[in-house]
Amino acid sequence: MRIIAALQIETQPLHVSDRTIAKKIRELSARKIPLIVVVGEKEAINQSLNLRRLGIVGQEEIQLAELEAELVNLRNPI
Repeated sequence: MRIIAALQIETQPLHVSDRTIAKKIRELSARKIPLIVVVGEKEAINQSLNLRRLGIVGQEEIQLAELEAELVNLRNPI
């Protein structure tokens, strides 16, 4: 993905396995991953994604076009 390459952000795609998405998200949260991006079938159709931020309960749905700004903010906090 162009955005990730430009920002040099480490990514860890989750592959299909016997673990549920919820278990995978809990595992990543326990590892203190600051931003978890979840893209499912619905999100792919809508060109959106779900963001989960470390330390914040819940998730927010954003448009794919907004992802670059979110990643820049993560890399260069104010």
